[in-house]
Amino acid sequence: MTLWRCRMTIVNSSRTAGLFAESSGWKRTLGAAHIEWLELAVHRDVCQFESDHENPVESLKRLSRRWPTLIFLLDYENERNRIRGLVKAKAGEVEHCEIGY
Repeated sequence: MTLWRCRMTIVNSSRTAGLFAESSGWKRTLGAAHIEWLELAVHRDVCQFESDHENPVESLKRLSRRWPTLIFLLDYENERNRIRGLVKAKAGEVEHCEIGY
């Protein structure tokens, strides 16, 4: 099993970000478990969680299509496979960088 440690920032200029935090669908899409909210603000929410999904990039891409007004920033790491990455997603469009160490 692949375990990803993730930190996600959700940004918007309206209160949609707060509505996102209250919904549960994103947890299934990202396979999020052990969620800890670090910040819940008017225009930005930040949480950290673990996921056992194979590809956090594709999961975030799908999620961003469902919430097109939000910008998602996901910092992830898999210590077992020695991978770190950063993803920015908005309305299904993704910018992504991943490195091995």
